[in-house]
Amino acid sequence: MSAPDPDMDGFMRRLELVQAFRAKEPVVIDGVTFDLRADLDTDHWRPVVAIGTYSRQAYRFGPRIVFSWTPAEWIEHWSENGGYVEAPAGSIIKRALVRPHPLEGSYEGLEVDENRECQLMHLFVVTPDGEVKAVEPPLALFPRTATATQIDLGEFDVAYQGLVARLERLLGCTDLEDRLDKLEPDFPRPATEMPLTYRRAVLTLHEAIHENDEKAYVAFGYLMGRAEAEQQLLDLALREQKATDHRARGGRTRHETSVRDTEPLRDLAKAIVKGNAAMSLGRCARMISDRLPNDWPFGREPEWIKGHIRELFYQVEGRVEYRPKPEWVHPGEGGGG
Repeated sequence: MSAPDPDMDGFMRRLELVQAFRAKEPVVIDGVTFDLRADLDTDHWRPVVAIGTYSRQAYRFGPRIVFSWTPAEWIEHWSENGGYVEAPAGSIIKRALVRPHPLEGSYEGLEVDENRECQLMHLFVVTPDGEVKAVEPPLALFPRTATATQIDLGEFDVAYQGLVARLERLLGCTDLEDRLDKLEPDFPRPATEMPLTYRRAVLTLHEAIHENDEKAYVAFGYLMGRAEAEQQLLDLALREQKATDHRARGGRTRHETSVRDTEPLRDLAKAIVKGNAAMSLGRCARMISDRLPNDWPFGREPEWIKGHIRELFYQVEGRVEYRPKPEWVHPGEGGGG
């Protein structure tokens, strides 16, 4: 009978730890129960590191829990950097709450939402003697399609899969790599609104997969980055156009309201200048101000009134004076109303 293989035991434990996050029921690993069930789409949200596994990302994203299999150098590191919580056999790792934690960026107005999304899963350990201990830091979860975030984390394989997933979503399929690996690829029919650069990325990915061409993979990444940038700029332009249209509609509405509300001023002006070609703009405004009723709800200063009746006057050539337009002096002859 052969002795147990410690390397195989470690590999199987790591596999179980990775799967524990997505499990629908509590999972027991080397005597520790992992109950991480939450109302999350675990196909979309992924932890940076699986609890109980150790890599360079675990230094940043923890959480700091010590198990029977935790390497001594990690225990030493954590003891000197924030401390840790022990989870011996018989302990339970449970979720306390999950809360959104948007990431800050330098160009948030141009960034796609997925690259700013983050969820923090707060955990606690129930020890065998019933003591409850909160764990720090919380488990950081990112969308698997958050390509920029995955690249920042050094998770290049996840970032690549995120790019493929983005194309799959645009094409409405779930097996793009398998389709493109065929001698005669079974291309999903792209939607008519699928941007051209994304279509070029699909063709380049086919070349990369079929020929196992590293340079084609680089070109694929470039095209996906360019396509995403184009989409971000288009979204920004559309938002700005929508805001511009909204402001224009608001301006037209305010102008139309102003014209309607100040029409009585122009009616008075027409009555005053009728048959009086020598009437000046200033004097007409003062006369209107004197004739306005006490309950007139708007401005009654002559300077303000001048702005609303100026359209009935013309400027005398070479002078600063304004005189009534002929059609309002003699409305029957000039066709004015």
